[in-house]
Parts: sequence; structure tokens; C-alpha cells
Amino acid sequence: MKLEHLIRSRRNVKPQFFTGEILPDALIKCFLESAHWAPTHRYTEPWRFVVFSGDSRSLLGDFQSSLYQELTPEDAFDQMKYDKLVNTPCLASHVIAVVAKNTKTLKVPFVEEIAATSCAVQNILLMAASKEVAVHWSSGFMPESEAMKSFLGFDVEDVLLGFLYFGKSEKKVNKSGKRFSNMDEKTIWR
Repeated sequence: MKLEHLIRSRRNVKPQFFTGEILPDALIKCFLESAHWAPTHRYTEPWRFVVFSGDSRSLLGDFQSSLYQELTPEDAFDQMKYDKLVNTPCLASHVIAVVAKNTKTLKVPFVEEIAATSCAVQNILLMAASKEVAVHWSSGFMPESEAMKSFLGFDVEDVLLGFLYFGKSEKKVNKSGKRFSNMDEKTIWR
């Protein structure tokens, strides 16, 4: 597929539209390798990933739902949200937590580390689209919480950018894409 077509046609597909097919780990490793080639200032390579597959997907679901139950007042508790947090990871073949590691270098502002990690995610999304693999990027539940970062094995100053859910899907997405304005409205030429 040509790059321009991939950029314009790649779409988010929610896990409820996945077929349940389990993807080979080698394919996920291919996506991660593409992430490794994102731009990085001073070669800090701040992107970090935690891959959940097989039974570990249910560990993620159990942790998220328990955290939700623990932090949500009883009168605000939503059983449907709880069930979704428990079950959604198992709808995907693989789930990858995306973390921007705070490299704590004074020469690279942390915002650049977050941008580099986001570029790494874009590489993953484009590579997945080229292999006709559906991906859903979600912030997940409480991405800023210390408990979630600890569960994933990261420090408080690191930033969890969300979770990527991978699967095969038969859902037809709008291949033409749409934007609600044009680039001229977002660009200033001087």
C-alpha cells in the first residue's frame, strides 16, 4: 500500500468489532520494531511498551476493573463500565500499554519525549494498517494513576499514553476519511 493511502485510510476500530482471531506474536513484534524507528531527540528512545497476550489480557481487565471499583464512589458506580473494563482486553488478540519514559535528561524537554513516543505509536498504526490489522487506541482507565503505572512497572513521572488493542475485523471502515475543515484553516504562512 502506498504511504499516502495508508495515512488517509487508517482508522480506529473498537475491540467489539474484532473477530477474536489471535494474531501471531511475530506480527506484533514487527509493529514494535517499526515503533523503534520513530524520531528521537538525542537518541533517548523514550517509548516503552508492555504487551498483554493470552491469559495476561485478563490480568489487565481484572486490574482495571478493580481499580475502577476501588476509586469510584458507590453512588457513581456503573456496572456496564465495570464489565467493559473487565472484558474488553480479552476481545483483542494483543493489548499494548504505551508509556513515555521520563528519561530525566535536562537537554531534552519531556514534551519532546511524549512527542517521540506518539510518533512511535503512529508508526505502529501505519504498519498495522499495511497488514490489515485493526487497532483501537484508548486512554484506558486512570492512565495518570500511580497504581496503574506501578502495575505496568513504571515510575510516577512517566506518562501512560494509553493502550493499543489489536485484532482482525470484518468491519468496513470509511476508507475515504473525513475532516471537518481543511488544512488552509489550520495553517499560517509567513
